[in-house]
Amino acid sequence: MKICQSVINGRKGGRPNSEQYIAKFSIPGITLVILTENQYNILLSRYGDAILQKAILILEDWLKTSRAAIKYKGKNNYAHFRSDGWVINEAKNSSIPQT
Repeated sequence: MKICQSVINGRKGGRPNSEQYIAKFSIPGITLVILTENQYNILLSRYGDAILQKAILILEDWLKTSRAAIKYKGKNNYAHFRSDGWVINEAKNSSIPQT
């Protein structure tokens, strides 16, 4: 008998009911990238301000222009900022001026 399965809110594998998943952290000039304040702070400490700002601008532009981005609009975009993901790699290799 296994007891180590995670049970959250009475459902196995469910997301916790938390204001964290509802509250959107507002970034001036950014309308489509959605992060919580906690997620933004984690990314800021992981990548630094310069790379994070470039990555947010790259993702914002992609969400505005790509047809494939339709399914990601209005959803939390934290998963796009993986250390081996295209957004971070693009930000590290780009020369987009900071705002």
